[in-house]
Amino acid sequence: MTRPRFFLVIGLAAAVLAAAGCKRPGIEEPSPFGPVSFGLSFELEARPNVIMATDVRPMAEIRATVRNNGQPVKDRIVYFTVLLGPGQFSDYTIRTVALTDASGVAKVSFLGPTALEIDTDIFTTIKSQLETTTPDYIHKEIDVRILKGIL
Repeated sequence: MTRPRFFLVIGLAAAVLAAAGCKRPGIEEPSPFGPVSFGLSFELEARPNVIMATDVRPMAEIRATVRNNGQPVKDRIVYFTVLLGPGQFSDYTIRTVALTDASGVAKVSFLGPTALEIDTDIFTTIKSQLETTTPDYIHKEIDVRILKGIL
């Protein structure tokens, strides 16, 4: 066997072995929905999320839930802020704070405007932010729809 032919046979054999040995379908992209290495979750809800403004201030409970790997986290500080729109919290401020309880829930009461204080149906945006000791900025926003009632 001549030298060029020898290298051709060795090259083809190496190519066949390399192709047969590489059966990996490719790199799989991780799902954006988990699992994640950072297991802290933060949810925000308003109960109810639609309130009726009458001659009495309507109220909604704003709840932030903190979990770590699915388990409730107790005694975490959560800040609540009225970002946009009318209304205030039950302590008559637009910014307040609450601690999570044993079920991982921090609750505050939102007081909407009376019907005399608004001209039409409106939204109020409330932001909730979890206090952290890392550079992570964990926050959520929710809208409470306020319907103008008839006096």
